[in-house]
Amino acid sequence: MGKPFIRFNPNAISVISFIFALLSGVTIYIGGIYLIFAFISILLSATFDALDGFVARKTGKASKAGDFLDHTLDRLSDIAILAGFSFSAMGSIYIGFFAITGVLMTSYMGTQAQSVGLKRNYRGVLGRADRLLYMMIFIIVALLYPYSYTYYLTFNPFTTLLMWFAVAGYVTAISRFTSSYRELSGAKGS
Repeated sequence: MGKPFIRFNPNAISVISFIFALLSGVTIYIGGIYLIFAFISILLSATFDALDGFVARKTGKASKAGDFLDHTLDRLSDIAILAGFSFSAMGSIYIGFFAITGVLMTSYMGTQAQSVGLKRNYRGVLGRADRLLYMMIFIIVALLYPYSYTYYLTFNPFTTLLMWFAVAGYVTAISRFTSSYRELSGAKGS
């Protein structure tokens, strides 16, 4: 699938992925029938995000600078899409805050482990691929069942997704922290 993209610069592919993520956030925020475009945009963002690394490896253009750009744009993409959910008519900025910080901490714990000499930590229930899949599923649910139920909190597809990301994000971040900390504590010079 990635062969037609071999002639492209992997960093340009990363930027294209980010542009689709921004479009996703905007169309999620708008809501309604635009959620169809949000679904397609998330799918395209995820596809291009997978392609950038493939192209970089196949063309011998893999670099630390490209990896750094990719990780930075991935975090900005997470923020853009989750902000769309949070600020939408069906969202909640309060729950969204915890969802965004949970997701960012999940990613941070993974890369922080790598920065101190461990292998990149992918443990937990809320990796990037999982998040994108959950987002697409909940967009479909919102298109089919755009209703809310209020009992202290408003429950609908978007607030439910944000609550899941908040809880699972912090659980995953804590899991990554504890496993990395244990590994570092057992190492010499800790």
